[in-house]
Amino acid sequence: MAYDYHDEETLGKPYDGRLVRRLLTYVRPYRKYVAVAVVILVFVAGGELALPFITRIAIDDYIVATSRIVEIGESPSEFAAAFLRDHAADLVPIDAEVPSEPGATVDTRAPEESGVASDTGADADLGGPGAAARYVIASRVLSSYDPREVMRATDEGLVGEAYYYLADADASSRAGLDTSSFPKAGGRIVISTDRFRELSGDQRWMMREDDFRGVARIALLMVAIMAVSFGLTVLQINMMELTSQKVMYDIRMKVLRHVQSLSLSFFDKNPVGRLVTRATNDVEVLHEMFTSIVIMLLRDMFILVGVVILLLKLNWRLALVSFAILPFMAWATAVFSVRIRDAFREVRIRVARINASLQENISGMRVTQIFRREPESYRRFGVINHDNFLAAMRQIRVFASFMPLMELASAVAIALVIWYGGGKVVRSTLSLGTLVAFLSYVQMFFRPIRNLAEQYGTMQQAMASSERIFLLLDNEQIVPETDSPKRLEEVKGRIAFEGVTFSYGGSDDVLRDVSFTVEPGETVAIVGATGAGKTSIISLIERFYDIQEGSITLDGVDIRDMKKSFLRSNLGLVMQDVFVFAGDIKGNIRLGNDGVSDERLREVARHVHADAFIEKLSGAYDEEVHERGATLSTGQRQLLAFARALAFDPKILILDEATSNIDTETEHLIQDALLRLMEGRTSIVIAHRLSTIQHADKILVMHKGKIREEGTHQELLAKRGYYYTLYQLQYEQ
Repeated sequence: MAYDYHDEETLGKPYDGRLVRRLLTYVRPYRKYVAVAVVILVFVAGGELALPFITRIAIDDYIVATSRIVEIGESPSEFAAAFLRDHAADLVPIDAEVPSEPGATVDTRAPEESGVASDTGADADLGGPGAAARYVIASRVLSSYDPREVMRATDEGLVGEAYYYLADADASSRAGLDTSSFPKAGGRIVISTDRFRELSGDQRWMMREDDFRGVARIALLMVAIMAVSFGLTVLQINMMELTSQKVMYDIRMKVLRHVQSLSLSFFDKNPVGRLVTRATNDVEVLHEMFTSIVIMLLRDMFILVGVVILLLKLNWRLALVSFAILPFMAWATAVFSVRIRDAFREVRIRVARINASLQENISGMRVTQIFRREPESYRRFGVINHDNFLAAMRQIRVFASFMPLMELASAVAIALVIWYGGGKVVRSTLSLGTLVAFLSYVQMFFRPIRNLAEQYGTMQQAMASSERIFLLLDNEQIVPETDSPKRLEEVKGRIAFEGVTFSYGGSDDVLRDVSFTVEPGETVAIVGATGAGKTSIISLIERFYDIQEGSITLDGVDIRDMKKSFLRSNLGLVMQDVFVFAGDIKGNIRLGNDGVSDERLREVARHVHADAFIEKLSGAYDEEVHERGATLSTGQRQLLAFARALAFDPKILILDEATSNIDTETEHLIQDALLRLMEGRTSIVIAHRLSTIQHADKILVMHKGKIREEGTHQELLAKRGYYYTLYQLQYEQ
């Protein structure tokens, strides 16, 4: 699939499994880090899920550790007897003596979950005639039964007032309270709530010392869980950041490596700014996805599933009440996803147009100021900027409608829980701690849904960015390497074109059946009008493009059978438009090749007379130059290009209008140097100024993609053809 820079304005699917699978291939080398992060995530989420449950234990077991007195009359009804028999395992006798009449007997020791440590082990006849006894059953135990059954038991008079479990007799004596007449349950004192409220603060503390300490233990446990969660979260963030940074590093390196392998025809059609965006902004979006979205989604999904399970386990009826709002939320989310997708797409389009407009205005600032186009540029950019403002406001309005709607739905769900669950607490069929835990879990349940809505735009942008990156990586506009490359033992420099036909777009031929030979050590000049195909010949020798017909050979070997790196290492190219990298003068000549010594560097600078201006700089060869050589003149940049090409001592020297930007005085200075440097080398010179090529061994005259004339300067003048006409025009000028 061809890469198109207009893809900047497109959006992919909100979730594309194919793209995610490709992204995971970059994560695979670091799967150990991800596995550690996921395990940590499970522990952290588990700790978060445990907090409301621990709060429930604190409330039910310590803060409001109440009980209900269950009374057995002398003649219990059939229902009362059945109720007491069914729940006898949860009852603790508090009467000193329990009548033992013939009939069914049960073990009345309190279970662990009742919170009462029973040590009586007494057997009681609950259903026999004349049975009369008093028992204690914890409210939290009572709440686990069918509420209709409990209500009927209350109506029958089985369930009485609320009481507190208190500490043992030692605690009550320290409080100065005589509890000898108080009922006891499993060795613990039972006191009515009214009587407990009459006690002083110190007495309450002493009477409920165990409860206070229990609350303190639970508080410390919660702090410990939060501290551990904090430490694990820091580790998890570091693991994911490490993974994300490594993945971004790998993707950027692969993008650059792939871009370097593409043919120049790709760069002819794609703006540089868009390609830079692929390796910068788009990769940065993937970083956001790895470090935030992926982890947040995993965490939210784990919490969502955990909350649902815990809600159903705590009380499935109350859970279903809280889930009643879900159909509405599903509908609202579906509508939101469609609207925010359209709004987000429009914003991306407007932002892309702003970027393009800014790039154009800044790049063409010189022309804008020369022709006084500032008001018009300002007006056009203002229109584009205003469109972006309107699109952004439409996106904000969608979010502004959806997020409060989610908050309203959450509030309704909480209200339903309070209404239904609160009624059950009032009827003593649900513990207060369970209701509080339920409210916490319901709030926790809606949080992932809100997070998903907030991350929707980032997820879409991540999918769009990954799609654009992979479109670039899948582009096959590559000058292919041969599977069995040939390598010359010694490059002599014989270049031969045989019937070469070439076109850039595959339709209009730039070169038509071109054939010529450049012998080793020979200097060949190529001249012709603009568009004749001169520079195309140079590009084909460098194998920036591949030909459609014919062959190009170096010392008898087709250049397509050589590695491109080997071919280009034997070519030295100096072009009219010189690119200077940010750095110093020395680095721009050496280009990272440590094999070029400082002595060699200064020598080639002297050969091309570049040393004259270099040594005048404050830093000489260490002088810093800015991007694209903005601090150097056009002629100075071209002299640097000469030094750069000659520093590598190429077997073949190619000059493409290399002296066009050098003044006449400098041109005379380097002519002798060029003649000496070309000696023993194959040289190809493209020039518009015919005065610079009069000493060439052979001159090829190009016209409309074909070689029209061939010969020396004097031979071509004698023919009075194309070359003679060009020479006359320049001579007259």
